[in-house]
Amino acid sequence: MSRPPPSPGERAPLVTDAIPPTLRRGGANQRQVLAICLIGAIVLACLGSRDTPGWAERRGDSWLDHQLRSIAGAWDGAMETLQLTDPHEALRAAMGRALDRRWDE
Repeated sequence: MSRPPPSPGERAPLVTDAIPPTLRRGGANQRQVLAICLIGAIVLACLGSRDTPGWAERRGDSWLDHQLRSIAGAWDGAMETLQLTDPHEALRAAMGRALDRRWDE
């Protein structure tokens, strides 16, 4: 007994994210993926600069670690000059207020 070949609906994997099959078939090529990763890294470097000096402090005590500390401090200072640290400070202040608030009231 031979079975007929499965229909396209039967061959499709079961997914639960509600993305239509026409959109799922299209995708990005390698250059587009690399470009969006680089853009994300640049945005993260600009808006997350407040955490880089603390990260560099925990690295260690080698020559390279000292260089990383100075670079991280200079980068944070440059981002502060451009006022790109304001969103980080606002979020940190909001979290501090939320933690200081009494939740049992």
